[in-house]
Amino acid sequence: MSYTRWTSDRMFVSYCQYYLQGDDFLTVYDDADTVGRIFEGNSLAAGGPEHLTVFAGTHTGWIRLTTEQCAEEPPPPGLEWETAVDVSIYSTSGNLRLFRWGGDVEEEAGNFATAGEGWYRVRVQARGRDDGEGHEGDSPVEEHSLSVWPAPPQLDVVHRADDAFARTNYDPARPPAEPIQP
Repeated sequence: MSYTRWTSDRMFVSYCQYYLQGDDFLTVYDDADTVGRIFEGNSLAAGGPEHLTVFAGTHTGWIRLTTEQCAEEPPPPGLEWETAVDVSIYSTSGNLRLFRWGGDVEEEAGNFATAGEGWYRVRVQARGRDDGEGHEGDSPVEEHSLSVWPAPPQLDVVHRADDAFARTNYDPARPPAEPIQP
């Protein structure tokens, strides 16, 4: 499997959020319901055309984030990840970049739409969200992993939902979220 990896111990999150966004997101698409869909869905991430929102436990501060741009689906999440989900998003612009809340792009992470315009699958994995809630300080206590690869659209998959936020908000009896078409 070929991939490009980027890691930061200094990924700043605000309002418990960070994003993948494409060039067309705020001009063609908008999604005011994304955070609500996280609370009512898989508890970690939700997206649509040109965007993905990830929900951290840390309200405002630093998390450790590793990203991968993959040619194919990565191996299943390891048991060290408390919560892990797969979500489908569509890139209309052929660009998907990592953003902090407020619009700052992490250019070093690169373009996640490695196959240009089309469907992508995103695996988001988190650990330490419980420790991140209420944490203040300069060193991260929460860690996330974000893997992106080209793949046809599929329903959300919850591999694991085992932190306090997930146990409170994720209901395995609810049908999984469907991909939002462009």
